[in-house]
Amino acid sequence: MAQGNPAGTFQLEDDSAYQLGEGWRLPHTDLTLAGYGDASLSKQGSQPWTSELDSLSLFLWWQATDRLKLFSETELEDALTVQPHHTSSDGSYVALERLYADWNQNDALNLRLGKFLTPVGRWNLIHAAPLVWTSSRPLITSEPFPTNATGAMLYGTFTGIGRGLDYSVYGSIGKELRPNPDIDTFRKAYGMHLSYPALDSLQVGLSFANFEQEQHLGERKNLVGVDATWAQGGYEITSELAWRFSSDGDHSGEKGGFVQAVAPLGGRFFGVARYEYFQSAGQEPGVSLWLLGVDYRWDRALILKTEYSKAVDNRIDARDGFLASIAVLF
Repeated sequence: MAQGNPAGTFQLEDDSAYQLGEGWRLPHTDLTLAGYGDASLSKQGSQPWTSELDSLSLFLWWQATDRLKLFSETELEDALTVQPHHTSSDGSYVALERLYADWNQNDALNLRLGKFLTPVGRWNLIHAAPLVWTSSRPLITSEPFPTNATGAMLYGTFTGIGRGLDYSVYGSIGKELRPNPDIDTFRKAYGMHLSYPALDSLQVGLSFANFEQEQHLGERKNLVGVDATWAQGGYEITSELAWRFSSDGDHSGEKGGFVQAVAPLGGRFFGVARYEYFQSAGQEPGVSLWLLGVDYRWDRALILKTEYSKAVDNRIDARDGFLASIAVLF
């Protein structure tokens, strides 16, 4: 099932047909290596200028048969932080982002077993730095739910429904494979995501998830979300909205959303603007974030991004200030 970039200028097929950086097919094998890297320079408030090697991610997949594929993504996060008179790698962490086996029966029915990206919204599925237009990630695309799940997923496309309905239905029972200590992972979860091309230029989606997390046992949470992407002639508008409510009452609920616009400025330059709102559990009022940026896309595999964001009612220490990054697929 394809997970493309909404801009229409480049596309990543879901792991098995990776094209952007071409990857490397190991000679005389069915193994393919690929990945991406991301480095940034930032200045927030009174904090010093900071340069970081944010991520180095390695994809490895093996097309065992026409139906069976094994895929893994391992990522070195926060590998290096450099500030005036201080350099550190104390925050570095090797994360297992994905490790799964796919059995491809037909277009309408496929099975995935292992650790995969949680199919909520659209951003979480294409969040790799070279594939998105901003260096910072909207809060609603990661804060209300764990971004990875370990379990089973059925997915495919019902081609007999209008233009073709993409679906993902998943369940997670038990502990996460190599859990990230910074994420409150799923304990038990099930959910679904639907995506439908309402027009040639418009994709709309619906998400639902019911889950319990390791650090909040006994509290069941429900998340409902909608997403939409319109892209035509180099222009793009994307949006996601989500609401999470809990068995513990309104004080533990979260809600928010964003709308982002991209426009060609000429040549390889693109302008980016985004507004987002996020209200975290127990916080009143929520935080509003405004962002303006300019990107330079050298080609499909290399992008330089610059942006400035301003936060209002920022009680959760959301990113606020200047951020630039360079990202490359290989």
